[in-house]
Amino acid sequence: MTRLFFAILAAALILAGCRTGAPPLDFPPGAQVLHLAERDDVPTLDPAIGYDTSSWTFEQMIFDTLVRYSDTGVDLVPDAAVSWEASPDARTFTFHLRRDVRFSTGRTVTAADFKYAIERVIRPATNSKGMEYFRALAGAQDFAAGRAQNVAGIETPDPYTIIFRLVGPDPIFVHKLAMPFAAAIPSEAVSRWGDDFFKHVVGSGPFMLREWIGGQRLVLVRNPYYFIKGLPRLDAIVDQIGVDDELEWLKFEAGDIDVSAIPPAEFVYVMKTPRLRALTLRIVTLATDYLGMNCLMRPFTDVRVRRAFNYAIDKRKLIAVLNGRGLVAHGVLPPGLPGYDPAIEGYSYDPAKARRLLEEAGVRGNFAPQLWIRADQTEMILAQSVQQDLAIVGVHAVIKPVAWPPLLDAVRQPNTAELFLFGWEADFPDPANFLDVLFSRPQWGANNDTFYYDPRVDALLAAAAPLSDPAKRYALYRQAEQIIVRDAPWVFLYNPVTCVIRQPWVHDYVLNPMRPARLEKVWLSPHRDKE
Repeated sequence: MTRLFFAILAAALILAGCRTGAPPLDFPPGAQVLHLAERDDVPTLDPAIGYDTSSWTFEQMIFDTLVRYSDTGVDLVPDAAVSWEASPDARTFTFHLRRDVRFSTGRTVTAADFKYAIERVIRPATNSKGMEYFRALAGAQDFAAGRAQNVAGIETPDPYTIIFRLVGPDPIFVHKLAMPFAAAIPSEAVSRWGDDFFKHVVGSGPFMLREWIGGQRLVLVRNPYYFIKGLPRLDAIVDQIGVDDELEWLKFEAGDIDVSAIPPAEFVYVMKTPRLRALTLRIVTLATDYLGMNCLMRPFTDVRVRRAFNYAIDKRKLIAVLNGRGLVAHGVLPPGLPGYDPAIEGYSYDPAKARRLLEEAGVRGNFAPQLWIRADQTEMILAQSVQQDLAIVGVHAVIKPVAWPPLLDAVRQPNTAELFLFGWEADFPDPANFLDVLFSRPQWGANNDTFYYDPRVDALLAAAAPLSDPAKRYALYRQAEQIIVRDAPWVFLYNPVTCVIRQPWVHDYVLNPMRPARLEKVWLSPHRDKE
């Protein structure tokens, strides 16, 4: 097929994709509207509930936290707070709020709104995955158990001061307040909408929700009360939902969306085309992609099987499939994360050793585990590569593509997903965010999706958590990671390199190594001439 054929096909598919039944949008001529597209619907817009990059992409545009990360790095900068202080023992943290932050309803944001939001996360009925980050607040346990009306460790002495008091030292507590879980929300909106708040969210960020038609589109518009003057530069963001990888690329080529991922089949073409290559952005993310093995489900209860899978997978082939968009992972922590241990060697590609370990564990040639993946083209290609490698050692994996929200639910249920392709991106730049969150016993049913447990690891994590001295802290985390790598609940695959392409009329779109791209500074040229 020639590229001309694809251009004709693109036009046909785009016209077909527009017939969704959604009413047309009515932006005025010349409005700055950024068009995006993706396959899966956003799981939620409720900051207490969302714990995935898709949800966070939009939550960080709708909500403000006290602090956030800089646009290009891992440094904390003020957001709704103008300043903060931490006590020498890392048990008391005081924040001073801006006085000009307002919700999109026009109401001023106060310290009480942050207190309410965090208490809502801690309340068990909310079922928030963020609860773990605030358990150390004084009185949090009593509040969660219903023995107290509020969390004693959150004080609001005046509308623009909030004080957090912890039962023990936590030198990274400020980083936890940069997650959407800790974003200010108005209690009156939650009271009005109840369980439907996630579809009617109200925040104080640069954008506000105008429309969310499930499975079709999500529309954000400028928050007229946003406290940073001149921002956002965009009038609106329109995200088309249900657009697979191929159609996303065709829409990009046709000029109907403004930013796109680059499908593996198109990557070489893009890189060899100077005009297109100049429009790409690339960054190594603080993330690790892995093949998770459920340690509660046989035969993955046997460490020999888990090690065998590590030896069986050719990681360099996976990266080649991704056109070089990744680094071979040797352990849990990605390069660039504080505490990363370059001495961890991980597992080499050795199918002969994998076969021996499987034989020792009594795994026969009829073993056919289900491999759960997110239903999209790139994940399918990766899964097929894994499937081929496992077939060489006598394991016949059956690929099970699932939409993103039900996949998230499945891997968090015991005895459901025995094998799954997944990834983890840093919430904050500390080993605790990988090792505690993904491998500790209290995280079963939350983020420890492999249901891994080793009491030695839990003891090391508990000892490291309160330490402010980085050398001592990271030494304990390194010991914990070494045990985890030996126990092999994951096949440690690769650290992804994010690569996107934007149209020539899109400006100031910046990738962040730790968060989805923030869009309030993005602007579009007045004349969107297609090249």
